[in-house]
Amino acid sequence: MASLEERFNKFNTNLALANIRTKKITASFDDEKLDVSPETQKIYIDKNAFYQVLDDNFVRVFQDFSLKIANKNNAEDVFVSIEVSYLMDFQVGGPIDDEVFEIFAQSTVLVDSWPYFRELVQNTLIRMGLAPVIIPPIQFNPPTQQKPKQ
Repeated sequence: MASLEERFNKFNTNLALANIRTKKITASFDDEKLDVSPETQKIYIDKNAFYQVLDDNFVRVFQDFSLKIANKNNAEDVFVSIEVSYLMDFQVGGPIDDEVFEIFAQSTVLVDSWPYFRELVQNTLIRMGLAPVIIPPIQFNPPTQQKPKQ
């Protein structure tokens, strides 16, 4: 069987993002908690991705993001919540499996979807009449090839 690196390289051959669409979005805020001091707030972001094979050379990825602005001492004390699901179709060069997808989701999928998420959060907060927050560029560690043990 081919190594993970070989499978990932084949999968990435002629890789192209065919489209990205917002599948679902929900946003809400607690009007009674909007006067809370910014020093007591914290931004929590979670993400999750899964995939579906559409055809031999096409993969659909569902990328979910969840942002909440909550009490920094109690993540369950939520002031603002925004959840979005993106549907992304990719043309790929080879088959995908869970190992290949794990690397793909932590690299290419995040690089392609994170700017959309950041923009959506800013616009949603403004449309809700709230102050925008700074969401930094995505921080990720691309996979590195492990050196064979000597």
